[in-house]
Amino acid sequence: MAVSDLDAKTKVALALAQGCTSDKAGEAAGVSGRTVRRWREDPDFDAEIQEARRSILSEAVAALGAAARDAVDTLHAALTEESPSIRVRAAVAIISALPGLAEHAELNDRLARLEAALGLTDGRTAA
Repeated sequence: MAVSDLDAKTKVALALAQGCTSDKAGEAAGVSGRTVRRWREDPDFDAEIQEARRSILSEAVAALGAAARDAVDTLHAALTEESPSIRVRAAVAIISALPGLAEHAELNDRLARLEAALGLTDGRTAA
């Protein structure tokens, strides 16, 4: 396989991971939609698309995490505002977020314990 084919496949995988159709992804990489659909039948190519999706999601989660810290700081500061309505809205926002955060933390903990019990780390079997 030529290097240009690999470059086109990488471009297509990224475009597909970002939600493009096969035709649009192919157009962006200079190949036909039919070629893209044929590539998609290859499990290795599908794995490349999934890895690109995981990478995109990981970057988005990191950006949201940074923004969440700022949002929490803003809510925390709002608790000391002069306006009672602003303080109440900040308090309600904070309290409303707690159940979801607690559930998420509990599920993460349970998943980690299950993975440990099964000998799994990062989705791979222990060597």
